Amino acid sequence: MSRTLTTAAAVPFAHAWSLLEAYTDACPDAIWEEKHGGWPVWQQMLHAVTVLDFFTCGDASLLPAPAPQDVLMLTVQGTEKVDKAGLRAYMSAVKGRVDAWLAALDDAALSVKDERLSAALGFEVSAMWVLVMLASHTQYHLGSCDAALRDHGLPGVF
Repeated sequence: MSRTLTTAAAVPFAHAWSLLEAYTDACPDAIWEEKHGGWPVWQQMLHAVTVLDFFTCGDASLLPAPAPQDVLMLTVQGTEKVDKAGLRAYMSAVKGRVDAWLAALDDAALSVKDERLSAALGFEVSAMWVLVMLASHTQYHLGSCDAALRDHGLPGVF
């Protein structure tokens, strides 16, 4: 089983994950509740983690989350804030799922079409697409949240 490409392509996700953790630690509670990028910071963080679960759950159900699906997927603004402890518990469960997905992935599988995601998203999705999105989608939302820190004169995590 060759994992040269898979291992290399997983590095940006590992970095993005470390930024998620750092941001959760660094963000003051007052900013956690503010809107940035159109959504409260806590909701964007929760969404970023939820999408990781969605990308890697395969045929399993999504993991139990601390908010309703429409809040998780940024369809509506959440009214009941998820605190950092709730996010961290959810992050731990999702990280386990992502790690298992990555451990089972080999280079030969990178070009294989993911039928479930392709049907759900409406375009052809391969394991390589998922691997790239693990980092890029996460970093997109972290950028919006990082701006909230900088708008308050705090250093960002990037």
